[in-house]
Amino acid sequence: MMNLRHFTGAARIAVLSALGLGLGLALSACSPSTSSAAGAAPGAAASAAATSSASAPAATATSPVAASAPAVTTTPTIAVPTAGPSATLVPMQTATGGEFLSPSGNISCEVDYNRAGLTQVYCQTGTPPRSATMGVTGKYTTCTGQQCLGNPGTGTPTLAYGTATGVGPFRCESAVTGVTCTADGKGFRISAAGITAVSA
Repeated sequence: MMNLRHFTGAARIAVLSALGLGLGLALSACSPSTSSAAGAAPGAAASAAATSSASAPAATATSPVAASAPAVTTTPTIAVPTAGPSATLVPMQTATGGEFLSPSGNISCEVDYNRAGLTQVYCQTGTPPRSATMGVTGKYTTCTGQQCLGNPGTGTPTLAYGTATGVGPFRCESAVTGVTCTADGKGFRISAAGITAVSA
């Protein structure tokens, strides 16, 4: 190994350049293919690359590295309106109410809105005999036994499954599971199985 202390400054630079060129040639011999766009010798290109990489600062974990990331697009959130009633709304017999039967004929209801001094919903099942009476706040009372039943009027229309009717604050919907009547978001479902509380 040469001792660089014996050389002058110019000679040291020449020796270092020669060592760099030799290193570049050695690296180019190991590389499968090296080309230079300017047509320079492969060794010179490798030497230039080695010299420039030696003088460039190494990237560290804390150094910012420019990288191109794929563009990310976000879909704006769109407010979807809440679904409306699933049942088809049919009008009552009058503007103050009316009566209806379930398709099975076991449930009958009367809806009164300021009609003959009444504002309520009354529904009953013939089998078993029971009834429910509800006011405008959705609160209701129940009654069990034959004494709780009334007689539906003649010519009372049938409220088909999947349809609803009502007047004022009252809404009643007919389904295979029974008739559900509400007012102010609360009410009851009546069927042969019983009377249960519901809320919207």
